[in-house]
Amino acid sequence: MQLPTSLTEMWKREPEWLDELPRVVRELAAAWDLALEEPIDTPHSLVVPAGDVVLKVNAPSHVEADHEADALVRWDGRGAVRVVARADEHRAFLIERCRPGTRLWDSADDEPAVVAELLLRLRAKVTEPHPFRLAADEALRWAEEVRARHALGGRPFEQSLVDLAVDVFGSADPGATALVNQDLHGGNILSATREPWLVIDPKPLVGERDLDGVGPLRNAAWNGGAPAVRRWLDVLAETGLDRERVQAWGAAHALAWGWADGEWSTESVDAARLIAAA
Repeated sequence: MQLPTSLTEMWKREPEWLDELPRVVRELAAAWDLALEEPIDTPHSLVVPAGDVVLKVNAPSHVEADHEADALVRWDGRGAVRVVARADEHRAFLIERCRPGTRLWDSADDEPAVVAELLLRLRAKVTEPHPFRLAADEALRWAEEVRARHALGGRPFEQSLVDLAVDVFGSADPGATALVNQDLHGGNILSATREPWLVIDPKPLVGERDLDGVGPLRNAAWNGGAPAVRRWLDVLAETGLDRERVQAWGAAHALAWGWADGEWSTESVDAARLIAAA
């Protein structure tokens, strides 16, 4: 099996994992009796269709994906794909295959309306014990990283944006119990037959429900600008989220995820700025 170039480029700093990946996939295919097809050309994980299922393998340092399968199991098919099998020692699992599998972004359906309906179905609270990272703990790390990276990068954007993000991180509710998805957007929602639309590729945390809005806002800022961000804020508020809190988290989270390959992503900084000003 030929690994996608985008995948090998993304994880070139983990050559041992890449070297072992074909062997791991062969073993999983044999264990699960899979007839593997060509991998999907995506950089973040190895994704290989196999008949009615899809094999997914995450890289060891892809920490945001640590509990992807756990989140899907908790949702149990309600608005999200079902997990068919797991091999946690390889960070691998099988999910049901979405057919026809059109991305919501590539359809004529209204993305905010579809996402709003899915959010209502995906709502879940978790109680101890659970495997998920806490948003409040992540926020402590993000606050330190944003401050340090801002200085390391030569303070390339306004201090007020850093201060906003650090304030939001410092206000994270440590007692919040919602299972939330940091990466919900139309590229991670596929058309299916079991349900019209199913969520894939969650990046779960346990925290405030308002964190469910960070993915839509980030992508709205990138793809539609201020009008799209304002519409999303209205739609998210209609689902019961706090509009101001969603906006604050959206701006802060764009900075939390705004550092890549040793430098700030200008697109992420611009998104944080735009969301904050919406």
